[in-house]
Amino acid sequence: MVKAVPGATDLAMLIAGLLLLPGLLPGADAAEALTASAGETDLWQQPGAMSADWQAYQQQSAADATRLQQQLQTELAAAKLTAPLPALKAKNFGLNGIDNPAALNAVLSYQTVLGGWSKRTDMQQVRKPGQLAGSEPAYIPTFDNGATSTQMRWLAAYYLQASAVEQAKIRTALTQAVQFVLRAQYPNGGFPQSYPLRGGYHDAVTLNDNVMTDLLNLLWDLANQPDYQWLAADLRASAQAGFAKGVAWLVSAQVVVDGKRTVWTAQHHPLTGAPVAARKFEQISLVSSESAAVLQLLLDKALDKAREQKPSSPGVLPALCSGIAWLQQHQIRDKVWQRHDTGSKLVEKKGAQIWARFYSLPQQQPVFFDRDGQVYSDVNQLSLERQQGYGWYQTNAKGVLKAWRKKPELAAQCGQIGGK
Repeated sequence: MVKAVPGATDLAMLIAGLLLLPGLLPGADAAEALTASAGETDLWQQPGAMSADWQAYQQQSAADATRLQQQLQTELAAAKLTAPLPALKAKNFGLNGIDNPAALNAVLSYQTVLGGWSKRTDMQQVRKPGQLAGSEPAYIPTFDNGATSTQMRWLAAYYLQASAVEQAKIRTALTQAVQFVLRAQYPNGGFPQSYPLRGGYHDAVTLNDNVMTDLLNLLWDLANQPDYQWLAADLRASAQAGFAKGVAWLVSAQVVVDGKRTVWTAQHHPLTGAPVAARKFEQISLVSSESAAVLQLLLDKALDKAREQKPSSPGVLPALCSGIAWLQQHQIRDKVWQRHDTGSKLVEKKGAQIWARFYSLPQQQPVFFDRDGQVYSDVNQLSLERQQGYGWYQTNAKGVLKAWRKKPELAAQCGQIGGK
């Protein structure tokens, strides 16, 4: 379990202190959220050398980044280009899925040599030699905004209707993609936002926008769902092992405040699991929607596995009990959030349920951040641009609470263990 960190301490000094003793958890007491952006912090600074597995991971990442560049340079030389052609930008890749050979070939053409795909990139037409594989070069490839996991699911969904030749292409592409996901997974089970590593908060274990949960759901499906049964057995076994390792990380990273488990933050330090910030309007804070996605994953796919045998993550049920209780306690009832031309406001609506996107540490109260990093307790104190351009209140947690109500036997067990 990860405990909330003291806010008066510089992040780099804090991380350095945490790493003096291997396995030491972050600070004992919760405090104010740090205001320094992790985008301005080297998450890998520490005294002494990293362990061998982490050193190997960083060397692998650097080599893979070089491999990407070499592949592009090879294409540029073959096409006699002095600069890469830009990729077109598109929401949702310009596609809703693969349903014909042309779409298949186009999506496959954007798979990078490492096995992943990029975000915000139009993949309706076959990529030209020397053309970038993504509209944003820094995110080639990535897991952000559903990239890579989306293409993998599309390929599997199309497989049964594909021709024999197309199926062979899909098997090759999906095998490489699974290997890429497992290669990107940190030694402790977490996932960065992008791989190869690109620095700053992008290297944090990323729950924001459900990066981590999307990948773990995918790994579980790869190992267990019939849509992927044609994959090699050893690859499916590796996917199951990657899933178990990721679940173990989630259980260990659940933030503890005053000795009690709460939920998770949007980003956690790759080495220590401590909460870290991202952009200035995404400071350290507990998150409702991404935590709800974690709890749904544990409820649907981790709990039964933990019961069938000696659990790799024995804290799954306590994590669920505490997380569900936290969401129940921090919901805002009978109100909805409305945005308008001059700001936003909470409006009475009987029976409604919402949650703030962010909750402060250690107070666990709704908190809001502007682009300059200023912290506010009222959304109306934000600049108009931030009020209108960000989802400060959300309803995502309703789904897991509804699912939890259908499991009264689990709630009874929570009472027996005290949710600890």
